[in-house]
Amino acid sequence: MTIKATSVLAMAAIWIGTAIGVAISPDAWWIVFFAFLASGAVGMSFWRRLGIPRVIAIAAVWGSIAVMVGFHADSAWAAVFAFVATGAIVYSAMRRDAYASAFGIAAAWAITAAVVAAHDDADATWICIFAFLTTGAVANSFGVTRGVSAILWWAIAGAIILATGGDYAWLAIFAFILSAGSVGFGGGFHFPRRFEWDLFDRDDDDHARVVH
Repeated sequence: MTIKATSVLAMAAIWIGTAIGVAISPDAWWIVFFAFLASGAVGMSFWRRLGIPRVIAIAAVWGSIAVMVGFHADSAWAAVFAFVATGAIVYSAMRRDAYASAFGIAAAWAITAAVVAAHDDADATWICIFAFLTTGAVANSFGVTRGVSAILWWAIAGAIILATGGDYAWLAIFAFILSAGSVGFGGGFHFPRRFEWDLFDRDDDDHARVVH
């Protein structure tokens, strides 16, 4: 078994972001706890080739934490979602060439950091929840549509939020929904066309009753 370089880079990204945040805002020292948890998520996969896209996404998450904590120590609770976002990235279906997904995740967290930094207090930190949800949706998608959609919708939402002084921070909700649905890029939501009675059957059974 060998340790993969991308796993080491991901671990380094977590701790560089944490160190910068704590160095600027010592009162936020307790984000170290969640950095340890995130490191555990990466460390359990040291034998895997995570790929550069995952490293980019993880670096964006913890770089955003450094910015948020650096401007407002009270934003340290966002590290909780940075930890779960890290786990979502590491154990996602993201391929090693999924750069569009990586930049889509990076866009969501960069906008989150910019909005928090632009506020006089940490009231807008809650949008990190939707950055995390976007992370999960994009990391487990295939192709480029959801990643590109995330870049577009988070950029639009971020521009409006920053231009209005944060009064429209709730637009992050729609940025997540539109990103997850790949709206505008050939994706969208699809309603089921039939109903299957699978109460006592498994997916590998051939006799499940299907209602068209």
